[in-house]
Amino acid sequence: MRRQGGAEKPRRSLADLSLIIVAAIWGATFPLVQDAVAGTSVLSFLVLRFVAATLVLLPLAIRRGGLRFVADPLGVLPGLFLAAGYWFQTEGLRTVSPSVSAFITGTYAVLVPLLGGMLGWERTGARRWASAGLALAGIYLLQGKLPNRWAMAETWTALCAVCFALQILLTGRAAKRHPDTLSLGATQIVVATVCFVAIAALRGELPHLGSLRGQTWFAALFTGVLATSLAFLVQAWAQGLVPSTHVAICFANEPLFAAMISIAFFGDRLSRGGWIGAVAVIAATLLVTLEPSGGADREFHASSGPG
Repeated sequence: MRRQGGAEKPRRSLADLSLIIVAAIWGATFPLVQDAVAGTSVLSFLVLRFVAATLVLLPLAIRRGGLRFVADPLGVLPGLFLAAGYWFQTEGLRTVSPSVSAFITGTYAVLVPLLGGMLGWERTGARRWASAGLALAGIYLLQGKLPNRWAMAETWTALCAVCFALQILLTGRAAKRHPDTLSLGATQIVVATVCFVAIAALRGELPHLGSLRGQTWFAALFTGVLATSLAFLVQAWAQGLVPSTHVAICFANEPLFAAMISIAFFGDRLSRGGWIGAVAVIAATLLVTLEPSGGADREFHASSGPG
């Protein structure tokens, strides 16, 4: 047992590091997406992004095991919550400010352990609760404000946070029972793509390819390949090794990386509170990624197994 735990620890550390790298990629895409949606609607851009992701994953999945690899039942429900999360976030962003949207969306860091415990899928100890709370406080300080009123846009964004939390939990539960992360990740991306194309068609917001700028094409390809295809494959693989709370805390680094990139390349500055928030997010990440193996993890694996 000791030898097995010792061999598992490096893989868990690699999984946590991979999730942080995904958060860095998402943070780096912020200026790309901001520029891209200036020339097209947000929904049109999401169609381009997820179609690009599907075109990358589909040949890989079919080559591995045929069309059944993109029709995995375990990936359908997480894929629906993934699409719903992006859709609700998009609806909210029509009127809510980006900083408020980022903070409300970031509440999934706390919702993951809360919903995981309520559903009986995870047993979350004090260390993970402290990490979730610290990450949420850090995101607030980084973004700088709470909503000064609550309207439908804030409700859409709150629903987005719930959907992202459920997507993380469902992916973690499926990954524990799934031998192939390519199939699990590809199914989620394909399901989300079908949803976005259908919604865009109904709303008359399918992208007009001939009128798109070069920056929009580049952003769609970059986010589709790295921030979608690669990101969700990494998530599906990592969640076979680490608890869902780890995923939520690692992903909470996204606004931190976005802020750092804005400072380094776009001349932005952080307030004193922003720097404190950055330290809080890093501390929260270290709390979970350096969590010693032991009872908490055994409880997690016992509660997340098949059946």
